[in-house]
Amino acid sequence: MRAKALLLRMLRLLTVAAAAYLGFRWLEPQGLGWVVFLVAGLGVAAWIGFRAVRIRRARAEDAQADRWAEALLVPEKRPEAMREIEAERALRQPENPKHAEDHARLTLVLAELLEAEGETDRALEALSEVALARLPDALRGATLHARAIAHLSAGDPDGAADALDAIGGATGVRDVDLRVRLARGLVHVERGEPEEALIVADEVRQESDGDRHLELEARVLKAVALAETDREAALKAMAAIDDEMLEVLVVLGLPRVRALADDALGARDA
Repeated sequence: MRAKALLLRMLRLLTVAAAAYLGFRWLEPQGLGWVVFLVAGLGVAAWIGFRAVRIRRARAEDAQADRWAEALLVPEKRPEAMREIEAERALRQPENPKHAEDHARLTLVLAELLEAEGETDRALEALSEVALARLPDALRGATLHARAIAHLSAGDPDGAADALDAIGGATGVRDVDLRVRLARGLVHVERGEPEEALIVADEVRQESDGDRHLELEARVLKAVALAETDREAALKAMAAIDDEMLEVLVVLGLPRVRALADDALGARDA
């Protein structure tokens, strides 16, 4: 992708240079060669200004995303973050093709914050406002996955299964598809089918291709499934997770995950 972008940039520069040269050759005999330099100077100034605006906007968006991510772990900052996201969402109509993807991404962040606050019903309400039909497969799958997780948070495995079934086939994005399978594993746990969940956890771990986030999520699913029959084995599985991540799971995990992570941390302090 970088090589392609560099090639396109070089082609644009060559095109502009060729146009400037031809323009100069045409205008110079008329004593108007200076026009080419004037236009070129204005063009460079406009390009620099455009780039500066884009860089400032990108930095502002990065800073905003960092604030929202921090708010997930700092309860005192969540209300302000949610107000910011709600304001951004209000500017984007989900049915507008130009806004649908941004609206969906903002809603995914808002839903996470609402679930962290224990407001699962509001998270589901927000997610229901996303125009799924206007989204690419991967984002549509991620949104339905988020609905499934919210249903699991509310203790509704059937609602979670319905959301996952609505995804249909593969989205074409490996990490989204694997997370959908992990969510199905969690549905198995909630339905009292830990053996099925263990199979899913093992399959995803093998297919994660070294992705540490997916490996972590597969380990958590394994621990949750083991807890149904062997609490000690479940805590042993959680013990392989570092303290910092366990602390995150205590705040942001599903109810079963929070309890296990809290117990794992307690066992280390004992």
